[in-house]
Amino acid sequence: MNATAKKTRPRAKGRPDAVDGVGREALLQATIEELRSTSPEALTLAGVAARAGVHPALIRYYFGDKNGLLQNAVQVLVEQGQEAARSKIESNAPLAEKLTDRLSSMIALIQANPHFHRLVLDKVYGQTGVAAKEQLLSRITSRGMRLTIAMLHDSSGAPARPVDPRFLHVAIIGLTEFFVPAKPLLQELFGADADMEDLKARYIHFLSDLLLHGLLETPAPAPTARKPAARKEKRGEPPQD
Repeated sequence: MNATAKKTRPRAKGRPDAVDGVGREALLQATIEELRSTSPEALTLAGVAARAGVHPALIRYYFGDKNGLLQNAVQVLVEQGQEAARSKIESNAPLAEKLTDRLSSMIALIQANPHFHRLVLDKVYGQTGVAAKEQLLSRITSRGMRLTIAMLHDSSGAPARPVDPRFLHVAIIGLTEFFVPAKPLLQELFGADADMEDLKARYIHFLSDLLLHGLLETPAPAPTARKPAARKEKRGEPPQD
């Protein structure tokens, strides 16, 4: 071996060299774009790196592994969706208008990101006992609840009746998450040539009407708690029903 040959210097520890200033946010956006055509299971760091034009080592530097990358990507998706809805929801628009906009934006989020629901279940709801994931769940839930509560504040003169906003929050998530993956079911119900955009508009109108007015033409009164029968003191007579 030539003693004068230059020795290869090991790369210093720390952030790998990025290409054209590609950083954390750009890598997350590349991940989101990759997930639009690739399932979470099939996604690879190499695929994301190729889309971003960087070495996979840069992804490992920022996120550690694929799980960390996906967890951060789903956080971005949720918070982008919440932020997009915030200005409308926190406005003085009528409740019906805010509800329609909220339903539309949530379905649109899943349309643009078909694996969104699975990612949320796996990376946010599915793993309890992990501090980082529990903090993420708390952050996402608190921001979402603020939107739901703000939506109920209607200054148009037609305030909503008292409801538990926590149940309403869960109901809205449940009512919107299945529409996009339900395309085969919708085609079976409405015909194979059904216009999905038309069905989406009709579904959002249906949900808004259902949530605002319920199923009964005249809402039934809420059940009242049954009071315990008062015990008669005279002659030790038992209470009668």
